[in-house]
Amino acid sequence: MFALSLLLCLGLAAFYLAVKSPVYLVVSKVLVEQDDNASSAGANLLRSLSIGGAGSKVDDEVIVMGSQELLSQMINRLKINRTYFEKKGFLKKVDHYNTSPIEIEAPDALFDTLSIAMTFKITVDEKGKTDVKVKKGMFKTLAHVKDATLPVTVKTPYGIYVVDKTKFFKAGKDVSIKALVVGNVPKAESLAEEMTVKVLSKKSNGIYMDVAETNVGRGKDMLNTLMALYNERCQREKDEMAVNTGKFIDERLGLIYTELTKSEADIEHYKKSHNMIDVGLQTKSNIGKQEAADRAVVNLETRYQIMNMVKDFVRNPANKNQMIPFDADSTSASASIKAYNELVAERIKLGSSAKDNNQALQALDTQIAAMHNNVVSGVENAMRAMRIQINQVNQMSANAGSAMSAIPTEEREARALYRQQGIQNTLYTFLLQKREENALVLAATTPKGKIVDHAYAQSHPIKPKPMMVLFLALVMGLLLPLLLLSVKKLLTTKFSTQDELAEIIQAPVIGEICHNRHKSQLVVKPGKTSSIVELFRLVRNNLQFLLTNDGDKVLLVTSSVSGEGKSFVSANLAASFALLDKKVALVGMDIRSPRLAEMLELQSLPGVTAYLAKPGMNLSDIVQSSAEVSGLDVFVAGAVPPNPSELLLSSRVNDFIDQLRAHYDMIVIDSAPIAMVSDTFSLAKFSDAVLFVTRANYTKRNLMNYLNTVMSRGQLKNVSVVVNDTNPNVSTGYGYGYGEE
Repeated sequence: MFALSLLLCLGLAAFYLAVKSPVYLVVSKVLVEQDDNASSAGANLLRSLSIGGAGSKVDDEVIVMGSQELLSQMINRLKINRTYFEKKGFLKKVDHYNTSPIEIEAPDALFDTLSIAMTFKITVDEKGKTDVKVKKGMFKTLAHVKDATLPVTVKTPYGIYVVDKTKFFKAGKDVSIKALVVGNVPKAESLAEEMTVKVLSKKSNGIYMDVAETNVGRGKDMLNTLMALYNERCQREKDEMAVNTGKFIDERLGLIYTELTKSEADIEHYKKSHNMIDVGLQTKSNIGKQEAADRAVVNLETRYQIMNMVKDFVRNPANKNQMIPFDADSTSASASIKAYNELVAERIKLGSSAKDNNQALQALDTQIAAMHNNVVSGVENAMRAMRIQINQVNQMSANAGSAMSAIPTEEREARALYRQQGIQNTLYTFLLQKREENALVLAATTPKGKIVDHAYAQSHPIKPKPMMVLFLALVMGLLLPLLLLSVKKLLTTKFSTQDELAEIIQAPVIGEICHNRHKSQLVVKPGKTSSIVELFRLVRNNLQFLLTNDGDKVLLVTSSVSGEGKSFVSANLAASFALLDKKVALVGMDIRSPRLAEMLELQSLPGVTAYLAKPGMNLSDIVQSSAEVSGLDVFVAGAVPPNPSELLLSSRVNDFIDQLRAHYDMIVIDSAPIAMVSDTFSLAKFSDAVLFVTRANYTKRNLMNYLNTVMSRGQLKNVSVVVNDTNPNVSTGYGYGYGEE
């Protein structure tokens, strides 16, 4: 068994290695660029204009790279939702990736909504006649087109597909292609489970990607295309933010240009109307103080206007969920603006791959709304603080002006106009600079993900591993027989041979009786030498070693349940003793289900029950002699009494057994099964030995445990066991046909 198991397992392993396509691990590594203000189109603008939010994290980029949206786009671009196979040789198939002579086409929208997998079986003969069968699962046919010419239009319940030839198709040659067609979403879900996208290490900005593929070319294209789609997406996001920022700057430039033009016109008009000239050097000292105050006012007013622009931007409903493009130099305002921009940047990134009902997206919206109020409050507080500073500087300027009482009123008014113009001019120059920087950001095309290692396949397949497969086959070849034997032992509730019985019984097994193919139930007769007769002689001889005392002559024959051949063994064993020229009594004491009269073709009445119930009866009234075996007297059980247990406990049983001992050399009592009634235990005290009859492939093992328990309690003494109805060719070794002499 072990040799056969090893041969079978090793053969299966060799067959598996021969037909299994090797699977290779395709690997790629990417370095994600990290900016101080990533996730923003204006990330590189001046620090004073913090256009953007907090820098992106590599963990966030891993989520984007492995998102279903990018996977679906990659699947659609490479058309790997359609896999083509061609059978070559015995159980070998070729995966036609980008080399299939036949292709299946359909609108992209159809693959976006397809939720099942379909199998196209396409055959083209030498004349170009095409047969297309579309199946769902193994049994359901969705469509079948016969004797068509390429291209073939196939209508299914899930859409219309076109089967056409490619540049690899060779006319005049038979083609047999099997194509598996799935939707983009199911394919993306399966790829998400098979593909690995993770951070290389916590201290690096590198991302590791791999996918297990039988077709190395397809695996490389998948990873490289996924990286390209990721960079395209990041570029689109950056461009979109830069465009929005440019629009805002252009709007502010228009407003400030109008104000600046008006200020310059006011100065020109004032000078003309007042004929203003240079006041002279005598006022330089006071003017110096005045100018210092003016510069401070210009600086504060500029910052105030910037905060005002932030305030206008935040309060504008059109800018909801947009990043604040300015950050004033104010501790109370800049902290809230920075936190607000970080939340908006996170929402922009998550919103590009998540749906509106996404819980994480809704949580971000709630935080952004709350933070929006904080930003407005911070800006207003900052503006109030700046206004106080402006008032203070104006007061300083007024003080300086009072010291310049000699300066004409016109000069002071002109300075006020110049100051206003300076504020407008500074803001205008500032915004022009930002517009140029934003244009540079928009023009930049540097990919965010820099490929460190383009997709490559490892030199050795990850599966199957021949040595591992052969080792497992060797182990299974050794363990399988042990497992089968253990399972067989657990499932086997019966025994079939004498050896199996000897393993579970505590009493000696003195022999076995093969299956009876004689027409008569009494097979032991003078002159008979068949295998079954010889087995009864062997059991008889073994019993004589158990009945060693001179007075030992009562053999009680019983079994566990009915049907085990107890009466058959009793009758033939009694006949076997009679062949030794002994006077033998065969007594039927199974008074609940008597069998001896019918089996030996004797009269059923009167019997033992009549003797026990009627004190006036003698042995001669119930004895019947066997016509076939000389010296064998039979006492049949008789009529079934209404009180068998009480009858067997009566004193008449003692008298009956004593009379039998007095008149016979051997007494064989056929009693009731012990697992069904207690009658046998009532007779056990009269016996010198007990023969327990079992039947091969019939008696259950747990009943032998019951016999062991009975013997341990001392309820039966001097017990031996015989196995009935065995197969002589397997068990006895006689090899004769049943019934042969």
